[in-house]
Amino acid sequence: MIGSYPTVARFIQAEAPDAPVHLLRPHRLARAARDFIDGFPGDTLFAVKCNAHPLVLRTLWDEGIRHFDVASPVEIGRVAETLPGAAMFYHHPAKTPGQIALAWDRGVRHFAVDCPAELEKVADRTGPAMVPVVRLAIPKGSGAVYDLSTKFGATPEVFIATLGRAAAMGFRPAVTFHVGSQCLDPAAFRLGLGMAVELTGRAGVAVELIDVGGGFPAYYRATRAPPLAEYFRVIRQAHAELTAPLGIRLACEPGRALVAEGGSLLVRVVLRKPDAVHLNDGIFGGLTETYWGKDELLLPLRVISADGSPRTGAPRDLTAYGPTCDGNDVLPWPVSLPDDTVTGDYIEFNLIGAYGREMAASYNGMRSDAVAVIETDFAGHLCAEAMESGRRTPRLEVL
Repeated sequence: MIGSYPTVARFIQAEAPDAPVHLLRPHRLARAARDFIDGFPGDTLFAVKCNAHPLVLRTLWDEGIRHFDVASPVEIGRVAETLPGAAMFYHHPAKTPGQIALAWDRGVRHFAVDCPAELEKVADRTGPAMVPVVRLAIPKGSGAVYDLSTKFGATPEVFIATLGRAAAMGFRPAVTFHVGSQCLDPAAFRLGLGMAVELTGRAGVAVELIDVGGGFPAYYRATRAPPLAEYFRVIRQAHAELTAPLGIRLACEPGRALVAEGGSLLVRVVLRKPDAVHLNDGIFGGLTETYWGKDELLLPLRVISADGSPRTGAPRDLTAYGPTCDGNDVLPWPVSLPDDTVTGDYIEFNLIGAYGREMAASYNGMRSDAVAVIETDFAGHLCAEAMESGRRTPRLEVL
């Protein structure tokens, strides 16, 4: 951790960083956590894969998040070391025997499974207190940017068989599903709840917990999704009609929606050309997810000169290349930069709090784990505020 600064401009003036820096805004993380705690009708689990930095975990804990969705021994260790009192849910549906045993020893009691074979494997290496969380596959067409049911999740027939086998073994199973990452249609959550209730009924197995997964959106420049409050409204209504009468509790496991606005990425212009810029980070680093999300994950950005002042020239679309020797290291969309952008300037890409640090590789030895805290909001595109009426005016950075 480099330190805490009131603004990005002050950080640039003090540090003049030559390597990419991940900027964390804990006040934005805290606000997102409060939104879920206040709005979602059940427990909120944080999907640690999005951002496992200790400051992120501690900030969410301080705001009341007590449950964490982990997917590897590394994530289990990070949560256990940072937050010894946290409850962990191992929601990766394909685990090695060693991973299962390690998780059990570290206090994990909820394990995702999506077939009888995984259920048997987990049962052999845990104990009677283990809770198998049977994952149901959701049909395509939910409006998500990333469909997550092609790799994991049971078909209805396999779901019923797995649920029945878990009950026959003496366990008290739970259910989960995932509508897909960056889901643009709140109705997908009602669909998932309806399928889960119908299929548990067909299996003749009573469950006490349904985890609706993640998929709640962050608001990128091209995102066309209702405000988060509408997702909560749809889920509350579905809960009241479908699951609450059966005594079923709900949980969710957001990642992107909790932390995307809590982080940005500060990169430097290594070389300005007439029609392009070369940056010190790219699709093999902190901007990896843009390769997969393309236009759907169009990032807000701004340009700051080396003395901390904003560039204000007329916008011009430029190709943005990353720093590696790979010709594919180029952003999937042109960046609109002020025409007075020069070599040595900085570009701050917002909404990198989710997946930016975690997906970065070390190709060509160019990975940067540098982190600094910024105390004010990103001074630019703030879709969440634009889409939610009644919000207080954010405390924007003053350059």
